[in-house]
Amino acid sequence: MAKRLFISLLIGLLLLTTPSYVMAQSQNLPNPKKVGEGTEQSVLGKGDNGNNETPGEWFVGESPSNPLPNAPVLLFVPGLNNVAQIFWEEDGLYEAAYESGYETAFIQLYDAGGASADMWDNGKLLAEKIEEISAHFQGKPITIIAYSKGGVDTQAAVAYYGAWQYVDRTLTLSSPHHGSELADLANSNWAGWLAELLGLRGEGTAAVETGYMEYFRSLTDEKPYAYVNDFYTFGGTDWGSMFSSTWFGGMYLSNYGDNDGVVTAVSTRLPKGEEVAIGNWNHTSIRSNVLFPVLEDYIFTESQPNKRYSFNTALEGKSATAEQYVYGSRLEKNKHEKHAFPIEETVDKVNIQLYTASPLGEVQLVDPNGKSYPVTQVAKQNGGFFAGATGYSIQVNHPVSGEWSLKMLSDQKNAYLLQGQFDKATKHQILLEAPLNRGVTNELPWKTNDAQVKDESIETVYTIVESGEQIPVMTGTIKGGSFNLSKELSSLKKNQAYNITIDIKGETISGSPFKRTVVDSVYLSE
Repeated sequence: MAKRLFISLLIGLLLLTTPSYVMAQSQNLPNPKKVGEGTEQSVLGKGDNGNNETPGEWFVGESPSNPLPNAPVLLFVPGLNNVAQIFWEEDGLYEAAYESGYETAFIQLYDAGGASADMWDNGKLLAEKIEEISAHFQGKPITIIAYSKGGVDTQAAVAYYGAWQYVDRTLTLSSPHHGSELADLANSNWAGWLAELLGLRGEGTAAVETGYMEYFRSLTDEKPYAYVNDFYTFGGTDWGSMFSSTWFGGMYLSNYGDNDGVVTAVSTRLPKGEEVAIGNWNHTSIRSNVLFPVLEDYIFTESQPNKRYSFNTALEGKSATAEQYVYGSRLEKNKHEKHAFPIEETVDKVNIQLYTASPLGEVQLVDPNGKSYPVTQVAKQNGGFFAGATGYSIQVNHPVSGEWSLKMLSDQKNAYLLQGQFDKATKHQILLEAPLNRGVTNELPWKTNDAQVKDESIETVYTIVESGEQIPVMTGTIKGGSFNLSKELSSLKKNQAYNITIDIKGETISGSPFKRTVVDSVYLSE
C-alpha cells in the first residue's frame, strides 16, 4: 500500500514538474546506429501502413558518458504499425535513458516493413534478435521496455520462443493484453470500405481484437515461461488534445471505461504481472521521456530484491451499454451523399465522430427541421487503428428527436465511418446488456430495456466476418428484444477469429425510432 501511495504521489509530481534531463535536451545526441542486419521486406498481412524499414534490423544507442554500474541493457520494442524510430524522436525515451546512464538497443519488427504482423510472427523474430543483442552486449541482462502491442509480442517471444533466458524483466506501456475494442471497430462490417482504402486490414490489427486476445490469454497465462521474467504494466487515462488521434479513439472507448485513446486501462493489466500505475498519459505521451522516472524504479532487479508481486484483481470497468450507432460506406467522386439516422427524444447529447479516407469537400449535419450544423473540426489521424484517416467531430446538446442526416461530398474516391454516441439518463438506457467479449465461451447474449422500448418493434441484423476480411460468412435477422448468438456461432469453422457487427432498430415506448450498433469479436476454438 505504501509503495502504491508513493507511485501515486510521484505521478502527481510528474504532472507539475519536468525532470532535469528533459529540460536539458541533448541536442547533439546521435541517433542509434544499425548493428544487426534484418530480413527482407515484410510480406506479412494484407495492409499497407506506409512503413519502409527492414524488419529484423536492430540498433544500438550511444554509450552513456556516465554509465550506471551493473545496469541492464534497455531494449525498446515498438507497437502496432510502429518503427523503432519512435523511441528516438523528440522527447523520446532514448534520450532519457542515455541521460540516466543506460545502454540501449532498438528493434524493427515486421510492422516496420509495411504490413503489421501478429504476435506469433513478431514474437519469433523478436526472440531471434534478442539472442543476437544479448551476445553483442556480452550476455548482460536485458530489460525490455515494450510499447503498445510490442508488449504482447514480447510475451510471445519469452513464452514460446525461448527469449526468457536472455531477459531479466519487461515493462509494458499501454499494451492491449486483453485486446482493444478499437481493433474490433477497425475490422467491423461498417469499417470495411474505410479500412480497405487506408490499408488497415493487417494481421496485427486482427490479432489484438478482444476475442483473439482472450484466446491468447487462455493459451499463454499458464505457460511455464510466460511469467518467469517479471512483467510490470503501465496504462493511461488521457485522450490527448481535443480532436487529436487519441481523442477520437478515447471518445469511442469511453463506452468501455477509462482509456488512453487506443487501449482501455483494464486491458493493460496482466493476470500475473504487476500493475505499477494508471496515470494521466495518452497513448502517445506514455512512450515519452516524461514517464522515465517512473519506469526507472522498475528497471533494476537489485532495486527490489524481494519483489514478487502478482496482480490478480478481476477486470473492472464499464459494461458496454451500446448507446452508440455505427455506419460506414464508400463515397463516389463528386457525388452528393446523404446518410440518415434517427435520434430518439430521450437523448440529452449526441457526439458525432466521422472518419474519411481523405478530406471531404463538404460535410454538414442536418436536423429534422432542416437546420444545418457545419462540421468544421478536422484532424489528421497520425496513429492508432485509423492512421491516415481524416477525422471530423461535432457535439449537439439536447438534439431534436427525429431523422437526422449527414451530408457529404468528396472530390475523389473515398469512404467513411460514422460513429454517433448518445448520452442519456440511465433510466432511459435502450440496452441493458450488450454482447461484450466472452473470451472463448462463445456466449453473446443481450436484451433491451423493456421499460423503454416496444419489444415487438425490435429488429436485429447481425453480420459475421472472419477477422481481417470483408465478405460476411453469416448474416441474419432476429425479431424481439433479446437473443443469443451461441447457436449461430457453433455452426462456423473452429480455430478462427470472427468479428461481429450487430445493428438494432426499433421504437421507444413513446413511438420514437432509434438505432444502435454493437461491435464485438470472438475466437472459436475446438
